[in-house]
Amino acid sequence: MNDKFSPLQPEWQNKAWKQFLMAKRDMLHAYDREREKGLERPIHTEHGRVAEAEFRKWLANFLPKKYAVTSGYIISQGTPKNEYLVHYDVIIYEHLEAPILWVDDNPDHSWQGKSMAVPVEYVRGVIEVKSSFNKKTAADAINQLAKLKPLLQKIDPSHHPTKLYLPKDFFCAVVFFELRKENHKEFGALDAILEGTDLRGFYGGFILRCETLDEHYGGKLSIVHEAGRYGHENKSLSFWSYSNSKKIKENLYCRILLMHCESFFSQFAFDIIALLKGTYHPGVISSLYGFGTTDMHNGKAFSIQYYDIEEHKRFEESTREYMEKWFKSELKNDKT
Repeated sequence: MNDKFSPLQPEWQNKAWKQFLMAKRDMLHAYDREREKGLERPIHTEHGRVAEAEFRKWLANFLPKKYAVTSGYIISQGTPKNEYLVHYDVIIYEHLEAPILWVDDNPDHSWQGKSMAVPVEYVRGVIEVKSSFNKKTAADAINQLAKLKPLLQKIDPSHHPTKLYLPKDFFCAVVFFELRKENHKEFGALDAILEGTDLRGFYGGFILRCETLDEHYGGKLSIVHEAGRYGHENKSLSFWSYSNSKKIKENLYCRILLMHCESFFSQFAFDIIALLKGTYHPGVISSLYGFGTTDMHNGKAFSIQYYDIEEHKRFEESTREYMEKWFKSELKNDKT
């Protein structure tokens, strides 16, 4: 080996990419099993609880052990005693440092596990999990995160012994297990997500599966900053879609972009780690671990995606029929 220069170069097709897709598949299989059971029940809610539990289990296994994951409550020393506590789906906290103020067991939902009360200064992230992505669930998720606002108003001085607010590097996000075909035109869901940009540390979110796309695809909900208001004609949420624009200040606007790709789940996972470490930069791949796609594995440089696959098939069929007729006509002319 050369002592001066390393022969290693970054590999875009990383060996872990299939394992990330398998982990996502396992979460969705557990969710699908419970959803199938729920079809025979008068109220379909248990698959949502399973979604939360499966996501927490995956995240707890993935994150470095200095962090832990729970559902539960965030406790501030400044919270009024008569104020109701808010329960959050996923709380990421400093495992080695945080004292647990109390633990709630729920015997009726053993898979959901324990809800814990964590002091505010040790909480590093909150993620709300919903079963499906549509206008209502998106608004519900953002409204739940908005309950963090009293804890986000300020940042405690580092030397102050009494901590009242969430840390400066805190982040929050939303996760949806699926985008169903029946909701693929609900573009208002993106506008609902856009409201989350009012929250300090809001990352955006992720959709584990789109019903009209290959099962390996996942949807990333990203915040895009622009110098002006730009229009975009949305075709389908299963394709490249934008929310409306929101003005932040003069010559600066933001909107939500939804795109789908096989590699987005692993990118989302390592974005979480980068957010926890304070090294996250929007638009920059946080890690090449887990980066890769089936097309890249098969030697293709890029993937082609259509917002309406059936329409594309009809186009190909009509083109083929036209070319056959044209060829027969040319052949007949040659003979004459």
